[in-house]
Amino acid sequence: MVTASVQSVNLIPSNGGFLDLLFHHTYMIINIFGFFDKSGGYKVTLSGLIVLLVVALAAAAVAEKLAGSKPGKSLVTPVLLALLGSYIFSLYVLLPFDVKIEGVRIIAALLGAIVFGVFFVLINKQVAPKKAAA
Repeated sequence: MVTASVQSVNLIPSNGGFLDLLFHHTYMIINIFGFFDKSGGYKVTLSGLIVLLVVALAAAAVAEKLAGSKPGKSLVTPVLLALLGSYIFSLYVLLPFDVKIEGVRIIAALLGAIVFGVFFVLINKQVAPKKAAA
């Protein structure tokens, strides 16, 4: 049996102070109709959301290079794709190596965001109406 080794890193100390309250006790839970996770959903703290923002920027750049177009016109679409990809990949993909920063499995989140971003761009290219040649 292969067990996964996940290194956990917290950038903000959990000492019960104001920063701990703000960044570790402020969270949102993502659950898609209860289909994927029966334990209550994917919990993302405020500090984890900031980490996911950085992952979304990196994944959008990689998806743009792979698919030839940006996943969305603003930063909202890559962040939502990163959240969804991180949620799905952290539930179903268990890598033998990963780094958890502020509760976010970075490699799983990055892979999930890249996969969802590339598929989003490719599907959007097929669905979007083609401009007529002049």
